Amino acid sequence: MNNHKVKYPCVILAGGKSSRMDNVNKAFVSIDNHTLISRIIKKISNNDLPIAINANENLDEFSKFGLEIIKDKFVGHLGPLSGIYSALVWANCLKYKWVFTLPCDVPFFPNDIFLKANNILDDKAKNFDLISVTSNLKTHHVISLWNIKLIEDLQMGITRGLRKVDQFISNLKIEYIHYNFNNNEIDPFFNINSKNEIKKLNNYEISLMNNSN
Repeated sequence: MNNHKVKYPCVILAGGKSSRMDNVNKAFVSIDNHTLISRIIKKISNNDLPIAINANENLDEFSKFGLEIIKDKFVGHLGPLSGIYSALVWANCLKYKWVFTLPCDVPFFPNDIFLKANNILDDKAKNFDLISVTSNLKTHHVISLWNIKLIEDLQMGITRGLRKVDQFISNLKIEYIHYNFNNNEIDPFFNINSKNEIKKLNNYEISLMNNSN
């Protein structure tokens, strides 16, 4: 595998309202006594790339991680596209050409995702607007490496009422990193939307620990 240094930053998207979690920010939900956001920060940090957090509330709590906090450029909790746009603007100000976005509720994402995306960037024969991921062929477009040149189109789309990530990317050129998992494994991009799913993931963690003993 190419071991070149990753060429882009990563923004953790934590600006949502978490309405299905009784308005408790999912970033601070704990699995096996570790919050989702702390797990994700630790995994990203292992890849030696700049990290920021997109958040609109609980800013004092997020600031404890010592990372830059990016608030949405659009007001009104307009969804993940607003967070992605804010990430693009932030990365552009730092003179990056690409930025990776990752939701705060996917703690099991693969460790090699950043290097795989980096290797695709190194392939000069390919022409694309973003690099995204699939798990068993299911797409997860919020988890993507975005070209900074998309800023103006995304700004215009959001201003005109666009809210769906899949709608925005429908006409873009996309390269995918494909992952597969078995029936006895959890989807690496499983995202948490309810308290029942927290219990499921806690049980999964316990199962992993028991199997490793």
